[in-house]
Amino acid sequence: MRHGQAAAPGRRERAKADKRARILAAARALFEERGFERTSMSEVARAADVAQGTVFQYAATKAELLMMVAEALWGAHEQANTAPPRSAPAAGEPAAQIAALISPFVAAMRRWPEPTTWVAREILFGADMPHRQRVLGRVEGLEEQIAARLRHDRAGAPGAAAATGARLIVTGVLAELNRSRRVRIDGEDVDLVLRRLIDLVVAGAGAAR
Repeated sequence: MRHGQAAAPGRRERAKADKRARILAAARALFEERGFERTSMSEVARAADVAQGTVFQYAATKAELLMMVAEALWGAHEQANTAPPRSAPAAGEPAAQIAALISPFVAAMRRWPEPTTWVAREILFGADMPHRQRVLGRVEGLEEQIAARLRHDRAGAPGAAAATGARLIVTGVLAELNRSRRVRIDGEDVDLVLRRLIDLVVAGAGAAR
């Protein structure tokens, strides 16, 4: 091996990566097709062609497996839609920019209503486990992006007000998605409610300057 050249992954590492990819693909397909509640870990194992115990090595619970899927989808979305630098948010009104940032949640709600509402519940109330922690890290990144839009508003919201406003928006998004798990809410209604929330927070953050 040449000096400085990264070593190729060994057979064991390749096998683990392959199993993880198969488990992830099987879980996503089953959650989308059957929903979170109706999917079992044993079904995921059969679809992935691995032992059930192997699935538990990657996710200790079904909820944690859901967060593993959510983490992968969120990461893929971020790679495909790289956000502009926080020091120079994209042109346009802050409310429209923020609505664009949270639009993937509404799109997921329309496409996969039941799994999406469970993702929101796990973010809000789930057990402190590794995949959930990584998703929470992405939630914090989303709050930072929203706060940047509030700070660069023409009103120039102060840092504390922007951070608080961003947290209110993200918490409101998750709460609204979680509420739709118990009360049947159309995706269009969720979109309208969230846009009203964004407008209120943008106005309040500006008033705090």
